[in-house]
Amino acid sequence: MIRARLPGVAFAVLLLGVLGYVAQSGLRARGLAGAFPAVVGLVGGLAALVNLVQAARGSRAGMAEPTAEDPDAAWLAGLSIGVPIAYAVLLWLAGFWVASGVVLLALPWLLGYRRPLVLLAVAAGTLLAVDVVFVEIFAMRLPQGLIMERIIDARDAD
Repeated sequence: MIRARLPGVAFAVLLLGVLGYVAQSGLRARGLAGAFPAVVGLVGGLAALVNLVQAARGSRAGMAEPTAEDPDAAWLAGLSIGVPIAYAVLLWLAGFWVASGVVLLALPWLLGYRRPLVLLAVAAGTLLAVDVVFVEIFAMRLPQGLIMERIIDARDAD
C-alpha cells in the first residue's frame, strides 16, 4: 500500500471501529432506545467500510483533486475530520444537549455564516425538534455525558 493512503485507511478503520461499537451497544439495549444507535452504527459502519475499501484501493471517485489554488481545501478537510471527533468527545463529556448546541452554533460560524440570530434560531429549532421526536415521542434518554452524570450522582448522594 502506498504511504499516502495510510492516513485515509487508518481513519476509515478508526471510524469503522467506533461505529461498530455504537451499533453493537444499540443492539444490546432493550426496546426502541437501542434501535437508533444500532441503525446509525450499522449504516455508518457500512459507509466507513466502503470508505476503507476505496482508501485502500486509492480510489478518488467523486472526490475533488486538491489544488494549490484552493487554500481552503485543507481547512475544510480538517473540519470534516475534526468536527465529528470533537462532537464525539463533547457528547461523551458534556452530553447530547451541550455537544449538539455547540456544534450547531460553531460549525456554521466556522464555515463563514455570520447571521447570529439565524444561527440561534436554527440551533434552537433543531434541538427542539430532536426533543419532541426522540424524548417526547419515542421516550428515549439521550446521553447526559460524564460531567452531568457526576453532577446528578453527587446531588443524589446528598
